[in-house]
Amino acid sequence: MDRDVQQQQVSEVFTGVQAHLLTAELIRRHSTNRADIREAALAGLDLRSCRRILDLGCGFGFFSLALRDRVPPNALLTGLDMVPAYESLFLEVCRDIKVSGRFIAAPVSHIATLPDRSFDLILCSYALYFFPEVAPHLARLLEPDGVFVTITHAEQNMRELFAAAKDVLRDKGILDQERLPVEEIVSRFCAENGRDILAPFFKSIATIDYLNTLIFEADEVSHLFSYFQFKSPFFLTGIDLDREETMALFAVHLEELSRRQDGFKIYKDDCIFVCREPIFPAREP
Repeated sequence: MDRDVQQQQVSEVFTGVQAHLLTAELIRRHSTNRADIREAALAGLDLRSCRRILDLGCGFGFFSLALRDRVPPNALLTGLDMVPAYESLFLEVCRDIKVSGRFIAAPVSHIATLPDRSFDLILCSYALYFFPEVAPHLARLLEPDGVFVTITHAEQNMRELFAAAKDVLRDKGILDQERLPVEEIVSRFCAENGRDILAPFFKSIATIDYLNTLIFEADEVSHLFSYFQFKSPFFLTGIDLDREETMALFAVHLEELSRRQDGFKIYKDDCIFVCREPIFPAREP
């Protein structure tokens, strides 16, 4: 499947802002780690001189919101995302954090057209696994003293939900492979291989582990299923199925697992990479 198509399909999980906010609150309530990962990613960074900022795969501005009171009011925040519907939402975030904003509705390949040294700060949260091949462009686009901050999953993130989904899909005869397509996507850039992918393009890379577990008690199955429903476009990318029928089967299976295990725990580790000293790529002779 084409990577742009994969990204568009998975982006369904973030399209509904209200659903996203409700799910974010659900995650906070069930997390062992209550710290905001965006705050953890930006902690200790002096961004007061960052006036040209790119949020790559910005969605509706989830990561950009954390720039409030961290960047100067004359900053220009650019969001790049292939989903045009995010534009008004992203620009609303820019107004909310009191910076100028612009939105580019284009696939990630668009960054190849942007001038060298265009940005002081580049952000990318939960998206680089769609396009890790752009790492050289990230270094090219940064000023020498600029910083690139990215958040990604550990490779086994949500492994318990993936296992539950695969059980149902195999029972229905839909899945005949070891891993879901989304597991292949996440493995392209994750906590385990992210440093190696970025190392050729940045001299300095700090790694921050964000350790977390979601815990749903046995009487909280409805919360667990709400979380699963929200994430289901992510889990089921590239799989042809009758969604309504399959979701009903998932609900039954999760309830059975939760009852059998006296609750349900989900491995939810993420990782942050803070990259400095970009290595300017060699030009063709």
